[in-house]
Amino acid sequence: MITTKIFDAQCHAMQTISGPLLELASQAGGADFAVIRSIAPPGIVVPLHSHAERETMVIIDGMFSAWLDGAWADYGPGEIIDVPPNVPHALRNNAEEEVALVLVSTRRMAQFFTEVSVPPADAAMTPARLAHFSDVVAAYGF
Repeated sequence: MITTKIFDAQCHAMQTISGPLLELASQAGGADFAVIRSIAPPGIVVPLHSHAERETMVIIDGMFSAWLDGAWADYGPGEIIDVPPNVPHALRNNAEEEVALVLVSTRRMAQFFTEVSVPPADAAMTPARLAHFSDVVAAYGF
């Protein structure tokens, strides 16, 4: 059984290495999923990568581009980007406005984001932060 709680009371704001603000919702029970709200600022690019975790994104506001199956496609409010496990993909915000989205993935993916993220006030890029990111990526096999 999964206990439902108010999302805002459970979230932790963080800044990832690539920039988007993430809010991770805690999950009760044994379910292997996490719900993540993300704000992708203008110009952000998540480079081509793959991982064993499925990612499903619902665009709430703005236009987001995803590279899947060898081509870029644009997604707007209400549209879904579904990335199956082990499929190479990249993401970008080419617009002048932020993109708001909700990402559903595994607890392992949420843990990865937690390990590579910092509070927004500490988000300045440093060599140590970049090295930490590289180490965590290697540890997760991404």
